[in-house]
Amino acid sequence: MSVVEYRKTARYRILESLLGILSISFICIIILLSFFNPTLASIILIVYSFMWLMKYTLNIIYTVYTFKRVKRWEDLNIENIVDLLKTDRKKAIKLIDDFAHLHKDKIEWFNQINDFKVELEKNGGTKFSSPENVKHVCNFAVYNEPKEVLRKSLEFVYNTGYALENIMVVISQEQRAGVEHNQSIRDYFADLDWVNSHFFATDAKFVNTDFNNLDVGSDKLKSLQMSKTKINLVFTEHPDGMVGEIKGKASNEDWGARQASVIAKGKNWDKDLIIVTSLDADSHLTKGFFHNLSFTYCANKNRAKSGYQPVHSYSSNFFQTSLWPRQVAMQTTLSNMTNQGIDGETPFFAIYSVPMRVLWDVDFWVKDVIGEDGMFFAKCLIKYGDDFKVIPFYGVFEGDAIIADTFMEGVIDQYKQLQRWAWGGVETFPYLVQKFFFEKEGRNVDIKIRLRWLYLIFSNHFFWSSSPLLFSVGLFLPQVLGGSGFRELPISQNLASFSQYFAWISFVYIVCFGYISYVYLARNANKGKKLSLGQSFVTILQFLISPFLYGLMGIPALDAQIRGITANYLGYWVTPKR
Repeated sequence: MSVVEYRKTARYRILESLLGILSISFICIIILLSFFNPTLASIILIVYSFMWLMKYTLNIIYTVYTFKRVKRWEDLNIENIVDLLKTDRKKAIKLIDDFAHLHKDKIEWFNQINDFKVELEKNGGTKFSSPENVKHVCNFAVYNEPKEVLRKSLEFVYNTGYALENIMVVISQEQRAGVEHNQSIRDYFADLDWVNSHFFATDAKFVNTDFNNLDVGSDKLKSLQMSKTKINLVFTEHPDGMVGEIKGKASNEDWGARQASVIAKGKNWDKDLIIVTSLDADSHLTKGFFHNLSFTYCANKNRAKSGYQPVHSYSSNFFQTSLWPRQVAMQTTLSNMTNQGIDGETPFFAIYSVPMRVLWDVDFWVKDVIGEDGMFFAKCLIKYGDDFKVIPFYGVFEGDAIIADTFMEGVIDQYKQLQRWAWGGVETFPYLVQKFFFEKEGRNVDIKIRLRWLYLIFSNHFFWSSSPLLFSVGLFLPQVLGGSGFRELPISQNLASFSQYFAWISFVYIVCFGYISYVYLARNANKGKKLSLGQSFVTILQFLISPFLYGLMGIPALDAQIRGITANYLGYWVTPKR
């Protein structure tokens, strides 16, 4: 059944409402208790705050841990390693071994690099022996984004340094954008002397055939030759109004990836050596991105049942955007670093890569949802269980923060983007419960794995919607609403003291996150150059006022969860690109 069909059942509607009901109920209970039983409200707030402090302390540890790993990895010339694995394998293995022993005092890091070395040694003589054999599909799902934005992203792909004949860029346009618009985009790129451009489309019945049974006629692919000196660009057009789809990124990128699989089969590409990367129109892949991804894929013993998540840096327009979008850019970058440090407990987010084999095993994306990344991860988890892992790799993706003509327009656009991200929890949680407990395939997954992932997804979105509000005003509610009698009690004094301690501890967090934002995010935005006085001031001011902006972060999440309660389903909103 599709998600649209699930929503017609009472059980699924209850599951969709659960996040919002519990989040709102918890906030309302705190407010009511602050009136009628401020002592109990204080105890609950102290316990809740302590849990949040523990969670955030772990986030700090994981973020710093990932940051250090990213900096260490920069010392390894991964492009040189990938080249040597083809021309001088022994030397490449030795360089990896030397790199591991250089950090032998970092036990976990040493073990990871050593595992890479062992797997690469085992791969000798196989098709995975050289990462350069890996083919990459860049899957851009676009609608009405400016061609200049897309061109910039393609220039980054072109300059990654990877063999161009092993990169196929698929741009899946929306038919509903109009014939004139789509053709003008294709004409624009066809005229660029560094682009090898094609248009390719098949009917829906053809692309929904199993990969192994695809009957690809040679006539369709004769003109589609892969260039070694130009970026190989394939346009396709996603039909409008297909059954079982809604308008959004998921259905569009599903179409583009299926078209890519047809081309790959026609070109006799090995499905085990194809990786598909889901991208947005403003995705900037830095030099060495594909070398890092290919290396990690070939060095991973569970490569066929893994997804791959790069380092996210929302820094492309860091100094050009306004206050709140810059805050979200900082927080999203740091959150991704946190996730990369947590082994086996992170789903996909935004930009990610998967082997073509995984796409066919899970039947591509869920096409009638908004949060395509979380739902695609859910499909992989249901199919493979605990065998499926999201593996971090050290290729860097640079994205744009929201930018607008006016301050209020930027606030509104940022709100919509956060609302859309939060909507992913409203979609993913009920879908996993439905599959895990009411359908045979999901029940085959170990119960511990099912419960762990349901807890992780639920708790992350519950904390997102409740924590900002409670920490910005909630800690003061018992003292404000409890009356003068309560303010004279010891528990009131303890709550006041705890609020002060919380403020000081939060300041430590701000300093840690601020340092990483300054030396990593801001410098990435400045292309590695030393920051000017003005840029330094903006960056420092940004993380100093971040506690005040943090209080706003939960509002779009609550909005999304309320929509889940009322069945006011979110439509796909395309983030404006400039």
